[in-house]
Amino acid sequence: MTDDLATKLKTAGAFDTPWLKEQLQNWDVVSEQKKSDFMEHMYHCSGRTNGLYTGLWQDFCIREAGPIMRDRYFEMMEAVRLYEEGLLEPIS
Repeated sequence: MTDDLATKLKTAGAFDTPWLKEQLQNWDVVSEQKKSDFMEHMYHCSGRTNGLYTGLWQDFCIREAGPIMRDRYFEMMEAVRLYEEGLLEPIS
């Protein structure tokens, strides 16, 4: 947050609360934009056209991330087994 915005927050008014000041002090614009962009991506991939974003994260986890992470888990377990049995070649 800029010093100018912080100064404006110190003025009396509806937005002059300690909680809001703390939220805006720690606001990360880039991170928040990334969240918004990803929500838009999930919405478009879901095939929805009704403007409802409710449940997008759960759908994404079940349909996309869940299966990928499940497969990755078993790949990692296989790599651990191969390492423990001394069957992995060192990477140089």
